[in-house]
Amino acid sequence: MTLNKNIKKIISLVFGALVVGQAYAWPAQPIKLVVGFAPGGNTDIMARQIAPILSGKLGQPVIVENRPGAGSMIGSQYVAAATDGHTFLMGTFANVLGEFFYRNKIVDLRKDLTPVTQVLTIANYVATSPKSKINSMTDLINQAKSKPDNLSCASSGVGTSGHLACAMLAQSIGASIRIIPYRGGAPAITDVLGGHTDFLAINEVLPYIRDKSLRGLAITSEKRSPLAQELPPVSDAIPGFDLVSWYGVLAPAATPSAVIKKLNIEIVAAINEKSVQERIVLLGATSVGNTPEEFAKIINNDLIKYEKITKSLNIVLD
Repeated sequence: MTLNKNIKKIISLVFGALVVGQAYAWPAQPIKLVVGFAPGGNTDIMARQIAPILSGKLGQPVIVENRPGAGSMIGSQYVAAATDGHTFLMGTFANVLGEFFYRNKIVDLRKDLTPVTQVLTIANYVATSPKSKINSMTDLINQAKSKPDNLSCASSGVGTSGHLACAMLAQSIGASIRIIPYRGGAPAITDVLGGHTDFLAINEVLPYIRDKSLRGLAITSEKRSPLAQELPPVSDAIPGFDLVSWYGVLAPAATPSAVIKKLNIEIVAAINEKSVQERIVLLGATSVGNTPEEFAKIINNDLIKYEKITKSLNIVLD
């Protein structure tokens, strides 16, 4: 359920007082950067890469706090309700999907949160254990069709891009696939590595594909990535398949524009640091670092695009 109008008014008044009393003093206390997934996944890695750099630039500690659950909606709800002026979210594409997957919205992305900057874009990678008999997308499709409900796909949580990728694959090939949600990418990968789940299609797995811990099958973007040229796009086997997600920093909706502007400048500078750029490449992602207005436009376009896709999949979560 979205934040009601009375709560929003209170938040707005608190922030108003904050801006008057701290016009030139923000940040006045440690900053909290919330991650809506368990430790160890890409979102967590990225937040922890940026946090110390941001701390140095802003002169206050930047603390990464994990609040996993409901496909990152638990952490998102916590940030949306924050009134201290120092709590922000390392959001993801899951925030877009949260608009449509749940019977009752937990967080309204347009009303409860406001964009600061998009950090990166990243495709998902379809992968399985090296011990698996699935060696290609053709093998995966054939097995799904020959043994309906027998093939399992691990996702990094309900309502995440990994969940959507599993559902899109099942719909595209006309077969039923069991989707198993975890509380983040790291535990999902662990179960695929252990052979407890057949495959996954999340964005955390490129390092595991590179070191041969996992067998890469395909990338979910329409074209091959220069970061993983050996992986064909899923669209080679399933024409039209395309899924690319993002990470970005979001703030409570009532955050003053002066705070958003300052935070944007410093996060973009942090993204452009050599160490962050190197980490983004290792994750198989592409750095962004845009304005709040540009990020807002991307979010709006995604909301329009994926509302149609999720409705066609008929996914409804309580």
